[in-house]
Amino acid sequence: MRILSILALLASLQSALAEQPTAQSLECYEMPVVIVSAVDRSFPDPTCNQLRYPAPDCLKEAVQTRVEVIDNAVGELNCVNGKRTAVYEQTKANYRGQTSLFFAKHQFNVKFSEKTSFLGMPESSKFVMNGPFLDCTLLRNHLAQWLYRSTGRYAVQTRHAVVYMRTNPDQEKPQYSGIFLLLEKMSYDKNHVNLAPMNTECAARDPSVMNGGWAWSNDPPTYGSYSPNMVIDQYQNEFGMGERPVLAHPSGSSLSQQMRDYFVNTDMGFLPQMYRTLWNNMTTPKELEKHLDLGSFADYLLHTEMSLNVDAYRRSTFFFKDRDQPINAGPVWDMNLAYGNGARRNFKDWIYPQYTYWKRLMCNSQLTSYVIQRWKTLRGTNLQKADDPVFGVWSDDSVAKFIDASAAPVHRQLSKCRGGNWRSDVVQCAVVDLKTCNGTYAEQIADLEQSVLARARWMDERIETLYKKLDVQTCSGVGEIPKYNCGLDGNDDGCLSNGEKYYNAVQFPPVRKPYSGPSCQEIVSGKENGEERDSMALSTYEQPSVDHCWLSAGSYVYPQQKGVKDKTLTTYCSGYGKCSEGPGAVCNCSVGIAVEHPSCRRIDAENEHYAQQQATAAKPAKATISKVSSTATASGDTAVTYSSETGDTRSSSSPLINVVAIVAAAAGCVALILGAWWVKERARRRRRLHLNEYTPVRYGSVEHARLFGSQTDL
Repeated sequence: MRILSILALLASLQSALAEQPTAQSLECYEMPVVIVSAVDRSFPDPTCNQLRYPAPDCLKEAVQTRVEVIDNAVGELNCVNGKRTAVYEQTKANYRGQTSLFFAKHQFNVKFSEKTSFLGMPESSKFVMNGPFLDCTLLRNHLAQWLYRSTGRYAVQTRHAVVYMRTNPDQEKPQYSGIFLLLEKMSYDKNHVNLAPMNTECAARDPSVMNGGWAWSNDPPTYGSYSPNMVIDQYQNEFGMGERPVLAHPSGSSLSQQMRDYFVNTDMGFLPQMYRTLWNNMTTPKELEKHLDLGSFADYLLHTEMSLNVDAYRRSTFFFKDRDQPINAGPVWDMNLAYGNGARRNFKDWIYPQYTYWKRLMCNSQLTSYVIQRWKTLRGTNLQKADDPVFGVWSDDSVAKFIDASAAPVHRQLSKCRGGNWRSDVVQCAVVDLKTCNGTYAEQIADLEQSVLARARWMDERIETLYKKLDVQTCSGVGEIPKYNCGLDGNDDGCLSNGEKYYNAVQFPPVRKPYSGPSCQEIVSGKENGEERDSMALSTYEQPSVDHCWLSAGSYVYPQQKGVKDKTLTTYCSGYGKCSEGPGAVCNCSVGIAVEHPSCRRIDAENEHYAQQQATAAKPAKATISKVSSTATASGDTAVTYSSETGDTRSSSSPLINVVAIVAAAAGCVALILGAWWVKERARRRRRLHLNEYTPVRYGSVEHARLFGSQTDL
């Protein structure tokens, strides 16, 4: 009996152990779980083989992936080993960012083979998994998009998710990567900003369509981006910072020379024309609204000032122009270093006067009145606008409630963090910067809330001071400027004593509506006018083409790369050429270097573009036809060979000399290859051991994120 009892006890223990959840089954979350697995090869690491610049950053190379999702109904936990609610086999992922490439927590892009509603987002094929690392709250981008969306304008959708990754195809179990913020990739299709469609056929059939369907940003150009070769005249230099914009839409490779010429033409391009208006028409304030949607600029300025974003107005600053509409500011993007996080944490002033373009805009009486009225309406203090749908959406109460509600699920999740250190990379923890994320998570949330509301109250007290007496210091010393920015009469100073009379006298412009006009197909066929047109053949000028004067060789480079230290690389023309400004420009390639024309792309063994060509060239080629002639010399007859391709002359020599020369050349090649390998391997080892030494050089004067994270004052 005793034996039977023991056996029964052992059986019950075995059954109980079998029912115990595995370690991974305990990994359950309120948030959706996303598992990204490398399929064809491993994700790159800092030891990846970086090709000679200009070249794509090897850390950003795309990897074939499989994406699995566990996103159960509200109230059900999402467990790593639970049933998948969606699986996407044909996807690609790549690391993104610049300085953040070297953080322990990698943010990355995910691209699907077709449009999909990923985690409930509007349908798209491209999404961003933002990995907040310096943002200890994990909320700043989430907050920024909500604030902008509250104004009625387009902002990308956001949702927190837990991410696991298999960075190596041979990796059996996915590794915990932390809490991420899923964002829509900024897009201009119908599900997003919704701009008028534009292509080469549209432009060729009806050139007037080129006045809309564009988007661009203020950013340093990166490898493969397209940047219009603007004419850097006095107007663009004064108000465009003397820099090229970076094209965001449409794709640069889809443009024709006709479309590119339109954009940069100083007589018809909307940017050059707007800059001229800022220079010449400040005493006629109504002129500016013909070029700019002043309501969007008011909302963008207020959002930026409230955020204290370190890149305010100069980086990740987007604009777009729809067909037959003025230029709009927005959408907003990249707010990890904002709202009390970074160099402007204790900043107590307006940011916009640091930038000539924006301070010039604020000398326009209409825009100034819109800014003041809109701020008071958003904050819920302008009772005359109490019926406005956005009344009070940025009030202390609204902002505090949003932050608290957004932080609650994150806080609950971090309370389960194994080991107790919520900042660490342990399962169910945040994975944030241990050097800058101090205190508890609750303290970080309280600090965020205090920072946002303190800045808002500072702006409450000073918003009417935006009405002011104008001079060359406040407005830039070019062109004629009014004396005051109170009203259409530049001599009127009444706003200095009775601001409400002026800011409530204007009607805030309605928010722009998405494009609803004819498609390009309808324009090309003539159906929008009730007629049928035959298809037309496009000339070379009207066909899609790549312009290497627009295509960037990149600005983010590593200091040890060839051509960086000696500054021989150029930003465009594949890094080895320059082009003039304005329409019709072509690359003038550098001399003394073997390059491909007209791109000016360098031809050498390290260039990926020529790998296939070089392999082909290594095969036996047809003999070159040569012309041989003999000339008499004092020492006898000597044969001289002239290459019909190069015109070089070579004296004939004995077979023994030829053999020696061949052996010497082969030895030299081997030595050269070994030397190049040794130099590259040494650089890779140094890069692996001293990553900070090779942090990207930022040519756009964007400060290092680590500096932002550690400073407390501007």
